[in-house]
Amino acid sequence: MIAPTLRDDFLSSIAPDGVLGVAVSGGGDSMGLLHLLLRAGVSLAVATVNHNQREEAAAEADAVAAFCAGHGVPHEVLQWHWDGQGNFQDQARRGRYGLLAQWAVRAGVDAVALGHTGDDNIETFLMGLSRGAGLDGLSGMRPEFIYDGVRFCRPLLDTRRCDLRDMLREAGVSWSDDPSNDDPSYHRIQVRQNMDALEAAGILPEQVLASLGNLQATRRDVNADLARAVQGRFKIDRGDLCFDAEWVGDISPESQRRLLNCALQFVAGREYPPRGSKLGRVLADLRQKSQLHGCVIYANDGLLRVGREYGAIADLRAPSKGLWDGRWRADGPHSDTTEMRALGEAGLAQWGGDWRDTGLPRHAVLALASVWDGDALCAAPLHGLSDEWHLELKQSDDAYIEFVLSH
Repeated sequence: MIAPTLRDDFLSSIAPDGVLGVAVSGGGDSMGLLHLLLRAGVSLAVATVNHNQREEAAAEADAVAAFCAGHGVPHEVLQWHWDGQGNFQDQARRGRYGLLAQWAVRAGVDAVALGHTGDDNIETFLMGLSRGAGLDGLSGMRPEFIYDGVRFCRPLLDTRRCDLRDMLREAGVSWSDDPSNDDPSYHRIQVRQNMDALEAAGILPEQVLASLGNLQATRRDVNADLARAVQGRFKIDRGDLCFDAEWVGDISPESQRRLLNCALQFVAGREYPPRGSKLGRVLADLRQKSQLHGCVIYANDGLLRVGREYGAIADLRAPSKGLWDGRWRADGPHSDTTEMRALGEAGLAQWGGDWRDTGLPRHAVLALASVWDGDALCAAPLHGLSDEWHLELKQSDDAYIEFVLSH
């Protein structure tokens, strides 16, 4: 057995007085992560997401709760229910990260650690190969990413799944096995079940992990070049990410693709970029207004703007004291009934001003942040409706550059 360890850069990133959130399903990977973090003496809070798809899930969550109680670690179960719409795995992933992000803000943790292992990374690489992916798709899982304004970390991407389980056996720590992890109807499981054949052909997991490290290094260099090139050629305006349209038109198609991928993920708070075919249709003519990934891409006054699509956030609500759309905070006379929403048609009607005075297209005005109390619009600070409220965008120019570097 190779003794599992946490990445050194991960441990050094944890504030001495901070609390780290950990997503623990009760499986071997996440229980191994929890065991390693406890052994490292990190202050923790744990959350378990119950997807309500298996009868055993509640008992598994109870087992995690009992383990945490025995170690003096706060634990919370988060309930997710599938509405039957869309691809289950994709919806479950989005729902899981959304619940974990909300919990992280509520619990006041600095970041959320996930138990993805080197085996998950290898599987992701092989799945990318099957789709004919390029550099990004073949570079594996990112060690860190932002979702709904919360930092998620993967400190076990260099660790093998079998080594984690050996460690748990030696420590006398039990775990549960989800039968869906053996369901060959999922592409990832098909890849997992054929790993033995690859090893028999001389393609060893350690070699794939080494290749992943090389590809990730190349991606970091490419991202660094793009980050240097975009400096001074963009700004953030009322939540829209705006680029010098002439400059965008002059850069290479690959740079355009990377630039727009990062912009869409940054504005929408998405973990993954859009499908390449969909992005390709947008890149074919950047002068045309397009909707993609919960965003609108449009040209305005010499700028290529990437802003929120109203339809993607029309039903999004957050207490006025909370974080809205993963990036907006409000300061003002809060109450138990005040909340943040997109302005929308109802807000535009109550505002009573001329949306043209904002310098933005109508679709962009509808998506702007505002404060409400029931059906009454309290404030649309970006339109100058109220002096009592102030809206602050968590995202900044520096944050965007960091996002480009990390993607």
